[in-house]
Amino acid sequence: MLQKWFERNDFSVTLCSGMVVAQEELSRGTYKVILSDLRLPDGDGIMLLTWLNETGLSVPVIIMTGYGEIQTAVSAIKLGAFDFLEKPINPSLLKQKIEAVFESANEAPLPRKKPSSAYHQNRESEQIVFGRSPHSTQMYSYIDLVAPTQLAVMIMGESGTGKEHVAQMIHRRSARSAGPYVAVDCGSLSMELAPSELFGHKKGSFTSAIENKTGFFSAASGGTLFLDEVGNLPYGVQMQMLRALQEKKIRPVGSSSDIEVDVRIITATNEDLEKAIGEGRFREDLYHRLNEFMIKVPPLRDCTDDISIYADHFRKEANRELDRRVQSVSPEALGQLQRYSWPGNLRELRNVIRRAVLFSTGDSITLDSLPFLSEKKKEPEHETDVSLSAEPGKEKEKIIRALERVNGNKTKAARLLQIDRKTLYNKIHLYNIQL
Repeated sequence: MLQKWFERNDFSVTLCSGMVVAQEELSRGTYKVILSDLRLPDGDGIMLLTWLNETGLSVPVIIMTGYGEIQTAVSAIKLGAFDFLEKPINPSLLKQKIEAVFESANEAPLPRKKPSSAYHQNRESEQIVFGRSPHSTQMYSYIDLVAPTQLAVMIMGESGTGKEHVAQMIHRRSARSAGPYVAVDCGSLSMELAPSELFGHKKGSFTSAIENKTGFFSAASGGTLFLDEVGNLPYGVQMQMLRALQEKKIRPVGSSSDIEVDVRIITATNEDLEKAIGEGRFREDLYHRLNEFMIKVPPLRDCTDDISIYADHFRKEANRELDRRVQSVSPEALGQLQRYSWPGNLRELRNVIRRAVLFSTGDSITLDSLPFLSEKKKEPEHETDVSLSAEPGKEKEKIIRALERVNGNKTKAARLLQIDRKTLYNKIHLYNIQL
């Protein structure tokens, strides 16, 4: 079917029945793009990519998969795949990706790109403090993994955990780092104003439209659009959002024509969107479109080892802002900070340290300069022993244990494992777990 589609669109195409045949063909001829299934009769697309790298053949590869296994797709992109497509293949999307390959091949090399990237990395290391706890380290590894791709990323975490910082890190480490980064608080978008704010409007399209307006999508074209607290997006606008993401086109309010936009979407939420879907407040199709890759930002109470690092960072920041000279956090004060549960997470810690710096009379933050922190540190929930966030090498065993604990209820099992339901289904298929 794909061979006929290529021929109808004036492409010269060669069809190979498996990996070995493809390797022989690639060794003999020159090709501008390879479209490969993930599963092959005598191997897989990952093996083909590895062989291309080992033989030094720099042919752009688009991987096709009908299994929805995001981790495998990301692995393919890390190995050098240009992009990936989910089956059944959408012809218009396939055409866009093929054209993107040819456009990329025709672009002149940009020798200054790497120095610019290094500059951004240096700026990032100056402005952001990195935690060293196991949860934080795993989160940073996921950021490094997904940043170079074009996948839509959903960031989940409690209020105050620094979800927007994660979004900024992904943008800075992506190929779009030179493009705009536009952040939108979905909670501030009303049903009436959201279409205009997101997609723009034409002058005279409604009473207060006294001039043309560029929406957030157009403003972020070529870069990243960050939708904070996406669960607050008005339900009536969600269908328009889905269309914009699927077709990569928007229609400003009052306009009769579409505008093409090229944005990468990163969303953040502290809400259980699967629960919102069940209650009819959020579209399931939009959720899956936005959640191509999920990153969970751990709460501060799960990263006790990081509290000293963050506290010291906020101390230095407060010294600059308040013109103080506090040099350290005393061991007694640090112990108190580590025993507290931090319901407000990093935002609350920052406020506590700023206040402590202001009230300190000596050169260190002491117990006397801290506010009264009464809430006791919460004990870890019993369910965390089956979380996939620790000991990833025991995934199959943990999934089976979680399913047994909830009598096969996949929604509850996903909650125990701290993953979304779609990921759980993929892993059940991957490990061939019989229910």
